[in-house]
Amino acid sequence: MLERSSVFLSLTRALLGEVTPSLRTVQFELVDRKIDIFCIFDGSMSEDDRESMSCVETEVMADFPDATVRAQCLRIDLPDPVPNAPGRSAVFARRE
Repeated sequence: MLERSSVFLSLTRALLGEVTPSLRTVQFELVDRKIDIFCIFDGSMSEDDRESMSCVETEVMADFPDATVRAQCLRIDLPDPVPNAPGRSAVFARRE
């Protein structure tokens, strides 16, 4: 069984060197053996932004080879708030 704390630590490590100025928050949701990663950006996402989040996704996949891992890049511009969806945990949040 996957532990929420293990996923949190994996994502924290995977984000090292991948955070760009437009990244607002990274959240995840864990249901059984499925890890959904939500990468929320402010403004348009560059190809580098998407590539960085793909690297994060790959790092988490390597840590949990028996899990299904999916990263989604979403755009939510300021001043709109980032939703706090039930069941999601924030791994990164920039100061706003």
